[in-house]
This record gives sequence, C-alpha cells and structure tokens, in this order.
Amino acid sequence: MRIGTLSLSRAYPVALLLAVLVFVSPVGVNVTWSAEKEKPAKKEKSVQPAKKGTPSKGATKASGAAPEAKATTCFGDAPKIESVKPDEGKSGEKVTIRGKNFGAPGCLSSISFGSGLLAKFEHVNESTVTATVPSGKKGLHLLSVTTASGEDSKTFFLK
Repeated sequence: MRIGTLSLSRAYPVALLLAVLVFVSPVGVNVTWSAEKEKPAKKEKSVQPAKKGTPSKGATKASGAAPEAKATTCFGDAPKIESVKPDEGKSGEKVTIRGKNFGAPGCLSSISFGSGLLAKFEHVNESTVTATVPSGKKGLHLLSVTTASGEDSKTFFLK
C-alpha cells in the first residue's frame, strides 16, 4: 500500500525515529521543527561602577547604606620567603618570616611546617609574618607560606 509518495514500509521507520526523538530528548530542551529563526537574546544593560564617594544604586541616606568600600585584592605575585629567623626551633616557639608578596592582611592563607603541621600566625605586613612552631615529628621540614597567588618554602629544623 502506498500513501502519497512514501510507502508504508519507509514511513514506519521515519515515524518511529521521530517518536523516539520526541520522547528521548532531554527535559527542558526546546525542539523546533520549523525553519523559523530564533530571536537573539536581549542584551543586558551594563552596570557602571559607582563614582568614588557616592553611594551605589539603591543606597540612599534614608536606607542608611554606606558607600561601597574598596575590596582587598589578594591576587598578584607569588610569595617569596627571604629569611626565617630562627631557622630551627621547638614546638611553641615564635619564628619571624620575612619576604615579599605576602599580601594585605587577610590574604595570607596558611603557614605550615611540613605536611599537616599548620601553624598559628600573625600577618604583620606585606613582608613580615610571625608564626608559632606547631608540635610535630622532630627533623627537617619545609616551612611554607601560602597565599591566593601561590606558595614558597624554606627548610626548617624542628627540634
């Protein structure tokens, strides 16, 4: 039997394929069968940064909102340890680490004396940090300074 120009033996596989495509297509995918062009997405308006000293949009004197504060940038050059004084010590002793690119306060991620030996530290400034030697296995360890931009290490002898 022939229907139009397509025989039933050929129409069946085509219909089956179309049915499978409709039922198997992922949820949320828009399947269109017409040659209609899709409309381009509307461009979002660009947001201009607030001028220095002026409140951001939506912040008014009545709302009590303060002007936006300048965010601290923690990315830059990787830290570089220049000296560790003393370069050996016992658990609980203070060590001063001097170098560069330690970043602003809050940017220094961690100080460690070998794998798993995180130290308590005080970020004095961009070039100086004091750390308390943690308890751990005696011997030679890598003292590491870690920031968002990278890490640097020097050897340290834990007595």
